[in-house]
Amino acid sequence: MSVPIRLNYPAAIPVGHVIEVTEFLDTRPEKKRRSYARGEPFQIPVILDLDTGIRYMNHRHVSRGDNGGNDFVPNNYSSEPRSDLVVSRVYRAKVTACTLVMVEGLENQHTTLVVDPVEDVSPGS
Repeated sequence: MSVPIRLNYPAAIPVGHVIEVTEFLDTRPEKKRRSYARGEPFQIPVILDLDTGIRYMNHRHVSRGDNGGNDFVPNNYSSEPRSDLVVSRVYRAKVTACTLVMVEGLENQHTTLVVDPVEDVSPGS
């Protein structure tokens, strides 16, 4: 069964590639869960393209604050998600469609991947 994965960052992953999807828990206190969460890590998964080794993330997966940089100085981001993020689920899937859309008001690209899940690799599964 195909499922969409919506990302607020560009992830141009070719059809046919196998990816690993890591989803995170919402660890905010219950009271804060009713408020708007602006791009928090639990809203967007991390994607690892297993065919190329390229990991796709939002800056919130590697930094607690804002994006920490500007247009002129590159950021020193980790190649792994933050260690304090609590993983809720990890699974592998095959990409069946990939669409990138430019969002002019945000000056950013968003991605929709359509995938066929093939294997749950969550810890303890």
